[in-house]
Amino acid sequence: MTVTHFNRDPRPGNYTFEQLFGAIREALAEEATIISHDLPAHLNFLSAIRWAQARAGSINHITGDVNYLAFGLPPERTILTVHDLGHYTRTLTGWKKWMYRKFWLDGPLKRAGYLTAISDFTKGQLVELLDLPERKITVIPDPLLPGFSYAPQPFHKNRPIILQIGSGPNKNLERLIEAVQVMNVKLLLVNRLNDPGLKAKLISSGVEFEQRIDLNFEQLKQAYCECDLLFFASEYEGFGMPILEAQATGRPVVTSNICSMPEVAGRGAALVNPYDPAAIRAAIEQIIRNAGYREELIQEGRENVKRFNLEKIAGQYLELYREIARSQ
Repeated sequence: MTVTHFNRDPRPGNYTFEQLFGAIREALAEEATIISHDLPAHLNFLSAIRWAQARAGSINHITGDVNYLAFGLPPERTILTVHDLGHYTRTLTGWKKWMYRKFWLDGPLKRAGYLTAISDFTKGQLVELLDLPERKITVIPDPLLPGFSYAPQPFHKNRPIILQIGSGPNKNLERLIEAVQVMNVKLLLVNRLNDPGLKAKLISSGVEFEQRIDLNFEQLKQAYCECDLLFFASEYEGFGMPILEAQATGRPVVTSNICSMPEVAGRGAALVNPYDPAAIRAAIEQIIRNAGYREELIQEGRENVKRFNLEKIAGQYLELYREIARSQ
């Protein structure tokens, strides 16, 4: 069985899709021949569609963020993976939002014969917002990437290190600052702090912080090992991979009680209202003060990540590929 993967153009600083599907391809190497194509960055809309059309195989899989390539691929042999609808629901307005829906969402998602969503939350949005039939959408979550392993360390109770990952406005850094500015903690920020006002607020708050950017895989793993807990109470996530990475490392997690985050975290996280700094502070304080609760979150998190085993997730894609092969 041969499968053709169509990937977005390589983008400096954005490697998540590439790492995930690279790992899936490796996991399926003995079961299928997977030809992988990265979209050339210089192609315009129509040229990209023709580029995909010329490379169409017997089974085609658009791995994310280049939905419109579906216009150049045979519907009955094409899978399109949707990671989230955040750009459509949270960023765009007016005619830009209309154009995006028509050419990036409605057209490609209705044309592709098979859709996968990385969470039940994302599937629900596809059904409710875009009126897509549930039967067309298979939920296949993202796998935990190989390399993350349990790394216990003494908890720095006197000045815990809180890891926060991500630069987007949805990452909720402003409310984290408000929550911890009266606490003796250190923030370890893996982000660019692109908002000058937010950086000024962080500095004026008096909260100790360290900023790291453009981390490679080993450096990211080291950040998890150095921290005492992860803050990932975003306003929006289609999945939430840092939750799993922290759980695999053996760190308690504070995350949101909305969107995809509860289903990803399972019982291995403190769930909070991301819009309530007082709730965020209370969750962090409970982790700091209550060793039993902290250990419970760690053990539940380690158990939770088993649901996202790479071989298990790759097997779900393999079954979908086989279903398409049988229908031809």
